[in-house]
Amino acid sequence: MPACRQPRYGRRVETLKSSMRDLARILATIIFASQCAFVFPALGQESETEYYAIEKVAGKLKQPTGIARSPDGRLFIAERAGRILVLKDGEVLRRPFLDVSDKVDEAPSFEQGLLGLAFDPLYGENGFFYIAYSDAEYTVHLERYQASAYPDVALPGSGELLLSIAQKSPLHKGGHLRFGPDGYLYMSVGDGGFSDQLDSTGQNRNDLRGKILRLDVSGALPYTIPPDNPFVGIEGYRPEIWLLGLRNPWRFSFAPGSRALFIADVGWANWEEINYLPADDAGGANFGWSLFEGELPVEREDVSEPMARDEAGELIFPVYSYPHLKPLGYDGSLPVGCAIIGGHVYRGDALPELRGLYLYSDYCNGELWTLWQDEDGWHTRKLFETGLNVTALDEDARGEIYIASIDGQVHKLIHAPDNDNDADAVPNADDNCPLVANPNQADHWGAVGVGDACDQDYFFSKVGGTEVKMFQQHHGAFHIYACNAGGCGFVANLEPSALLAGDELQWRNEQFSWTIEAVYVGDSAGQAVYEVSVFDDAGNFFVDDLQLFISEARLSWRYAS
Repeated sequence: MPACRQPRYGRRVETLKSSMRDLARILATIIFASQCAFVFPALGQESETEYYAIEKVAGKLKQPTGIARSPDGRLFIAERAGRILVLKDGEVLRRPFLDVSDKVDEAPSFEQGLLGLAFDPLYGENGFFYIAYSDAEYTVHLERYQASAYPDVALPGSGELLLSIAQKSPLHKGGHLRFGPDGYLYMSVGDGGFSDQLDSTGQNRNDLRGKILRLDVSGALPYTIPPDNPFVGIEGYRPEIWLLGLRNPWRFSFAPGSRALFIADVGWANWEEINYLPADDAGGANFGWSLFEGELPVEREDVSEPMARDEAGELIFPVYSYPHLKPLGYDGSLPVGCAIIGGHVYRGDALPELRGLYLYSDYCNGELWTLWQDEDGWHTRKLFETGLNVTALDEDARGEIYIASIDGQVHKLIHAPDNDNDADAVPNADDNCPLVANPNQADHWGAVGVGDACDQDYFFSKVGGTEVKMFQQHHGAFHIYACNAGGCGFVANLEPSALLAGDELQWRNEQFSWTIEAVYVGDSAGQAVYEVSVFDDAGNFFVDDLQLFISEARLSWRYAS
């Protein structure tokens, strides 16, 4: 990825009147989802390859939407239907910490319900915590509650309404809450529009929708405005606004020990995006929605209350974005999804190789990705596929990552046990089963063009009445079998760990008088490539169209032709 002349994190550009010029500029500067970046030392670099798994810590929940920690280190799980549960000593307490299901309406869509939970920095002294939820009228409410003398139960009648924001649809609620290092409460608010309609609420300075708010809740109710909020005293602006031009910020987080801010904004038709603000940013950034989605201008005639681009002023584009549709030649090395789930910069000790990397996921694919930055820009890499519809990525007091999913589970991110490489936390014969593109082969799950290391009919060749079958199984090894008029028999076992760059290996099988040969022919995309042949003493080739690709003791294949 080429280095950039301008810092991407806060690259403020004046919008152009000509959409054609705008589009040409954008297409000239992006390739797929690559983004430029300004290097900031706090963010780490990618680590050596490790295998990861998820360890279940809670189940039988009702669509958890978030996990929050109190200053005393306990974890609390927010359910969409309105309950807050305590995760204590590895168990979910049966009695809810708080139940506001009588206020919450979560029926119309997955985006309704109890949305956010945050504990006051002085919770140990005042017992205050804050929730955000939506009701049957689609209105988003911010309320403050107080804990009781019994620490695992809140006072149900202590609720104080601080703010209500009317919305016209059950979609794009936002509702994430988090206290910043400055002690102020930050709240994300979605644009509240229907998916097939584009409202310009994110650009309306007198509207709290499509924004991140910054509130001082330390004094008189309902709240006061921090004096250094960017729009204090400016006519036509709501002073609560900290950032604007967002669609549905579904999770934002501060970098460890910093005011540097990561914002995951759920996209509209084409792009999911991650925005970043450095620690010294004074607020007021405009991320462009609904004038832009990702880095591409939105061209729609039915935008309500459209704002001319030259009126929007300076915009900040995402540091990273990824598409909804797989491009031609897609190889899985970059994310594709439909609803980004923002996470955290990892700061824990259990997974030291991830320290300093931003972790994020997507509701639709359940993949867990890292994002980091170096002198060449921003980069991303997939850790593994969780198999979940992820709703939240949060952290405990030690900085370890927890993953909530819509099916009612919470998992913890861990290192995979030895010999477990498929993220199920159990070493077994299903390990080393990554999906790899094999355009000429259907896998045993019936997906044409995609195979994995557990397919039982992986490679087949037939010459002169003799069949060669190679079953790729048992931690990625090829088990080579042969069948002829005299029956079938085991020929050889080709282990990927036995192949090193530059090696040329041969195996001799006396039963069939065959030689199996793997010849190193070079590297491709960081993988060692081998040509594999199986031939008899007379020089007859039974297999000469197989290529193996070895990377980190993993094995994939394709037809050489």
